[in-house]
Amino acid sequence: MSTQQTQRPQKQRLDPTDNQLHVSSKKSAKEFVFITKIFLKKFNQVELHALGEATKISVRVAENLQRQGLITITKINSFTADIEGRKRVKLVITVQLTQDGKARINQELQA
Repeated sequence: MSTQQTQRPQKQRLDPTDNQLHVSSKKSAKEFVFITKIFLKKFNQVELHALGEATKISVRVAENLQRQGLITITKINSFTADIEGRKRVKLVITVQLTQDGKARINQELQA
């Protein structure tokens, strides 16, 4: 057995500085649902920003949270952005926390 131990990085609390969550395709929709709840607890209104393939994940996140009764989707913007010389589809979904959702998220994310 090796005496060398692997060092695990310290877990850090997520403390968002603004209400924009940039969704990527590197994490699952389930992970972004949890992260969005953290953003909603702090801001009550969150913008999910996604490019390309991540647009599917952002739609899934918003849909799951709305089905759970935690949010209302207030606005969906879709446009083509020119990023590094390539045209990419960008999607911005604005979601608003409901009163019932606020109580349930606060209870779920008690710290």
